[in-house]
Amino acid sequence: MVDATIKKTMMTVLVAAFVVQTALVYSDERQEPLSADALAGRELWHANACQVCHQVYGQGGFLGPDLTNASSRVDNARLGLLLREGSGQMPALGFTDEQVAHVAAYLKELDRPDLGRGQLRLGARSEAGGPWGRFADVMDGVVGDVPSDVADGYLAFQERSCTGCHMPLRTSAVGAPDLSLTALSEEEFRGVLVNGRPGTIMVAPTPPLGAEDLAAVSAFIRWLGEHRAGLAAVLDAPGQRAVDWSAIPWWEF
Repeated sequence: MVDATIKKTMMTVLVAAFVVQTALVYSDERQEPLSADALAGRELWHANACQVCHQVYGQGGFLGPDLTNASSRVDNARLGLLLREGSGQMPALGFTDEQVAHVAAYLKELDRPDLGRGQLRLGARSEAGGPWGRFADVMDGVVGDVPSDVADGYLAFQERSCTGCHMPLRTSAVGAPDLSLTALSEEEFRGVLVNGRPGTIMVAPTPPLGAEDLAAVSAFIRWLGEHRAGLAAVLDAPGQRAVDWSAIPWWEF
């Protein structure tokens, strides 16, 4: 008799949960519906099981980087190379130019800082979001005033979407190396900054780096190596994350 009552109670709870979920699904309204190109990109996203490795708004796998705000970090040239040729554990999907454009449209329309920011699992604290956002939070506090050429190099590094593939003080999920450990000579490093690495997803930065920016980015990378231990200690400390969960259109993903 007791077992029958427990079963009935559990069944009632499950049915109620199903009804609530159904109501949420069909009453949810997006503030800005996805465009036709973005919808085509979303179809490609699901057809190729991108969510198995990547997250958007906290939903998906952990093998690859969070792509919630990827549109702000990765330019279309780099996105095209990744989708066509792959990188590391990222398989080559052989996408056409049209398919790349559709995925780019989807990622662009997902990139809504007013709803939330990606890479939440990394403990991002800054308004900039992601691991480089947290890096910006602690940069000055670790070593005091940063030299002007290092600050200029960091800015140039960010402006060219280098943070879309590279992670601070670690190798990224797409195989981009930890730049604080680079063993390249000054000449070799500048050669990569000018020409990229042909045959890999490392393309020449866009817009190109002028002589001053080359020197500044080089100074920033050398500075990373010199202060790596102190930066790592702070970056590894627990962080906080903030996102308006109620505003996220969950059912779109």
